[in-house]
Amino acid sequence: MRIAAVTVAILVLFALPALAETPEETFDRATHAYEQGQWDAAAEGFRGLLRYGFDDPRIEYNLANAEFKRGRLGEAILHYERARRLSPSDPDIVANLAVARSRIRDVVEDPQAGGVLTALRGIQDRLGVAMQALLFVAGVWIVAGIVAWCGARPGGFTPGWGWGLSAALLVTLLVGLSWRSTWTRLEGTARAVVLRPAVEALAGPGLNNASRFTLHEGTTVDIQGEREQYLQVSLPGGLSGWVPRDAAERI
Repeated sequence: MRIAAVTVAILVLFALPALAETPEETFDRATHAYEQGQWDAAAEGFRGLLRYGFDDPRIEYNLANAEFKRGRLGEAILHYERARRLSPSDPDIVANLAVARSRIRDVVEDPQAGGVLTALRGIQDRLGVAMQALLFVAGVWIVAGIVAWCGARPGGFTPGWGWGLSAALLVTLLVGLSWRSTWTRLEGTARAVVLRPAVEALAGPGLNNASRFTLHEGTTVDIQGEREQYLQVSLPGGLSGWVPRDAAERI
């Protein structure tokens, strides 16, 4: 028993320097490892910060870069997506995510993409959910202020104030709809990234079901339902199936 106690004490003493390392030092160490081309050490360092509860787009982004260098495309896209959710307007995140997506085997066409809609989504992503929510609240206060001002003044609503109120209402409504759309697309819809090299999407939650289609590493899917050890996932075209829960990870 005494030998065991001495052994534990020695292990604790050796662990103290690691436990004493600050998050900033861990981040710097992982960044240095990345700069030296030590992709495994870099990924482990950034992943360690996430395990301690840090929710920072820089950590997610750097971990995604390290995983991409390691050739783990699914993990890279997963963490690029998480970084984009935290910082949707960051051009480096958006650009690197696009590069990673270009490497996946599955070509998933979004029937709603293209033209004006794609440009609108780009603007929404640059503004982000929080900024659009702030603009919507500001619009509501402006509308309320115009109503209160015109209701209290002797002349009431003049044609000019009426047109101004109409414009403020229209802009506020459009911003509110844009905020809702952006929130649903980036945060309100449960999505996952396939991490296995290939996985069969089944007609039901169980190996006794027929395969409907094959998904490959890095493909992003919407989560439609869950049952025990399976996730029901779907693609933008409406195709859906069930995959093992450990084959994909939530964004």
